[in-house]
Amino acid sequence: MPLLVIYNPVCGDRGAKAFFEEHVLPLLSKVDLTVETTHEGHAGKVVSEFIHGTSASEEPLSVVIGSGDGTVNEVVNELVKVRSGSAQGAAPRIYIALVPCGTANALYSSLFPVPSGEDAAKDIDYRLQSVRAFLSGAGKRAPLSVAATEFRASPEDVTKTVVSVVVTSTSLHAAILHSSEALRTEHPGLERFKIAAQQNSTKWFKAHVRLLPTSPSNTAPEIYDSGSKSFVPASEGGKAVELQGPFVYFLSTINVDRLEPTFKITPLSHSIPPPPNTCDIVVIRPLRDPAVAGDDGAAREGFVPKTWAAMMAAYQEGAHLDLRYDEKGELAPGSQGKNLVEYYRCGGWEWHPDPSDADAHLGVDIIGG
Repeated sequence: MPLLVIYNPVCGDRGAKAFFEEHVLPLLSKVDLTVETTHEGHAGKVVSEFIHGTSASEEPLSVVIGSGDGTVNEVVNELVKVRSGSAQGAAPRIYIALVPCGTANALYSSLFPVPSGEDAAKDIDYRLQSVRAFLSGAGKRAPLSVAATEFRASPEDVTKTVVSVVVTSTSLHAAILHSSEALRTEHPGLERFKIAAQQNSTKWFKAHVRLLPTSPSNTAPEIYDSGSKSFVPASEGGKAVELQGPFVYFLSTINVDRLEPTFKITPLSHSIPPPPNTCDIVVIRPLRDPAVAGDDGAAREGFVPKTWAAMMAAYQEGAHLDLRYDEKGELAPGSQGKNLVEYYRCGGWEWHPDPSDADAHLGVDIIGG
């Protein structure tokens, strides 16, 4: 089986090259090609050209990837193109071993949860778990689901399709990722996401959302009921669910239960495994708060502590799902009011931004984590 090694030298703390030379490459006895990426999209092109240019097009291919989630996403997007462009509609089976070298490493830390705290994610043995499982043949292979997102100029006009393997988001999460890129050089670690979050903390995003039934079973979208600790139908008769904004947070995931080693934003994707063809969605809508009468500057400022309460609780084994309002809108222990966070599971979703809100048009941010 051909073996391809790819690492991104500028991801995360820019330590991938040294880590591979010192710890990864010495473990690999036979490598057909080693590539240090030089630009966005390079990793995907390398895999595509390797498949088309060698006998790898007719047999399984193994790829060791050292990067963040974004490079994995590049490779998967290119593989989807290879499959769609094949006369037989097929591509070789790909086995991927991950080496976490990025900032958040959502996919790796979901497959290999850290034993204790974020510092444990830096441990050499922890970072080599996927490679060692691949080499020993003793590891359990996890199939990688993909989600396709279509950007549309109109209901009939698809302008772009992108595949995601971790997260698709709008609202605060997408705004954080957008703003954090300007902070990457000065703050290469997770700190830049926290700074970007502060920069966007008072934004509300005007849009409405349609949650779609699961295909082909036509199962209705489901919502998590924190009282019964189970998912229940969110509509009758397999109908779609309409959610009216504004939104503070809207994020969907596949394959992962966290976006950072300890930030378990969709914890139920592992504790209550989803059926095929579904995604898990976390939503915060401020107008559900009994203390919020409307959308104005004071209301937006006043809601910020509740947004942070949810984000901080996600670091506590997904405790944000248990936060509830009391009759005054306080997040009091033991409250039985509405949940601060709505957690849905469905077959897909449509995001319809309000034309008057430029921030809602920031776009659906599709990354690997």
